[in-house]
Amino acid sequence: MATTRSPVVVLGVMVFAAFLPLIVLWTTTTDLRSLLYFSLFALYFLVAHVILPGWVYLDANGRESDAALTWTIITFILPFIGFICYYVIGQPDAPHRVETSGTDASIKR
Repeated sequence: MATTRSPVVVLGVMVFAAFLPLIVLWTTTTDLRSLLYFSLFALYFLVAHVILPGWVYLDANGRESDAALTWTIITFILPFIGFICYYVIGQPDAPHRVETSGTDASIKR
């Protein structure tokens, strides 16, 4: 029986694979203070440009918004401001739909 992997897990592995060589390079060529700066920047980038836009996209699609991609792009360009604006202005009133199986969809409030 084959297991399906969550897109979030796949994205996490891809980001880790991209940042690991950079961390190794950084530690071999610079001091630990620079590594701390790089690590904090990497954390900011992951939260602001991967997690927040991803969350907005999944929520907007789950609520069947017509502007899911638009809100995702706005949140990517203006990370925290776009995220707040989506939840204050752009979030549809429809309940969030989550697929529980291949054809069955349940409503989660």
